[in-house]
Amino acid sequence: MELDDFQKCWQANDARLDEVIRLNHRLLRATELEGTRTAMARVRVSLGFELVMGLVSLVALGAFIAANVHELRFVVPALLLHGVALVLTAISGRQWLQVGSLDYAAPITQLQTGVESLRLSTVRTTQWVLWLSPLLWTPLLIVGLRGVAGVDAWRALGTGYLAANVLFGLVFLALMVVGSRWLTKRPTGAAWLQRLAHAVAGTNLNVAREQLARLAAFEESPRGAGK
Repeated sequence: MELDDFQKCWQANDARLDEVIRLNHRLLRATELEGTRTAMARVRVSLGFELVMGLVSLVALGAFIAANVHELRFVVPALLLHGVALVLTAISGRQWLQVGSLDYAAPITQLQTGVESLRLSTVRTTQWVLWLSPLLWTPLLIVGLRGVAGVDAWRALGTGYLAANVLFGLVFLALMVVGSRWLTKRPTGAAWLQRLAHAVAGTNLNVAREQLARLAAFEESPRGAGK
């Protein structure tokens, strides 16, 4: 075989190999994006449920406030809960719209940015809910007893008991702050926080994140970049 013939044969084989790689890349992209789309669809269903529950809570708390509008000892804790519910519902609505606006035909880096933004928002929201929970227990107790059982917690449990609950919530919150700062300063603190954030984000967000990372790694490879 002449050298020219050998070079032509080599170039033809190389072209066929490049075509196979391009086809494999398209197949990999379609497969990974379908998995990402499915995972994010589940996230949107979950967010839709949270949004509906938030709206129900807002209506219920609004009705409670209207029914007890002349009794500040019930209205004030209900307004506090209503404010928190309003913020959480707004966050759920924004996240629901954010998932729906993801463009799966866009570059992978853009998709990664969207998914990571949603993941961080979920982690931060859960963090604030956990931190506020000790302080929300007392108003929730007051409103819940009054709204469900018609019981006046101020009289049934006493002001001292309710004040003690608030104080306990403040102490518990302070311990959480000190404990979190102590953990972040330990050598394993960063790894611990990463594991916690991974757990808080949920399975579907983590699956989407990992699938996009695999696809991005392939596209950054020499063969993937030269598709």
